[in-house]
Amino acid sequence: MNNEGLNILVDIMKFVIPSVLIFIIVYMLIGKFLGQQMDKMRMEYRMQMKNDLIPIKLQAYERVVLFLERISLQYLIKSHNSRDISATSLKTLMIGVINQEYNHNLSQQIYISGQAWTMVKIVKEEVIAVINIAYSNLQEGATGVDLSKLIVERLMETEEQPTQKGINFLKSEVQLVFG
Repeated sequence: MNNEGLNILVDIMKFVIPSVLIFIIVYMLIGKFLGQQMDKMRMEYRMQMKNDLIPIKLQAYERVVLFLERISLQYLIKSHNSRDISATSLKTLMIGVINQEYNHNLSQQIYISGQAWTMVKIVKEEVIAVINIAYSNLQEGATGVDLSKLIVERLMETEEQPTQKGINFLKSEVQLVFG
């Protein structure tokens, strides 16, 4: 290579090297800026999703409380007892209502805590157990009124009824999460 060719190569390098360095610096700055903008957009999206979910979660807690009220033994006795129903029919009816209400509210477990849903399942089983225990202590041919009386007696012996325990738990969890 002659001297003139070397001078041309040096002149070209004088323009290319700074251009490449500027391109790299601009590329890195733009990449960093875009990364920060994406992070900001993700955070805003999460906040929006969180704000949108709060009413849905509160509604789920409300529905679960309503479920517990509907499976409370007092409500079941008041709503489904009649003088001409047998104890067996009343027992079957009340347990059927409990299971139907439970199945209707299964989707609420998505929006409430795992502990709260576990409490709901325990309460449901406790209510069914009270019905079954009361029924097992009846004489053959007992009426629904007899079963109702025995259930009420059992309830009076307990400090706190199963459904009320569940409702209190849900209320305290709502206060913790949203209060």
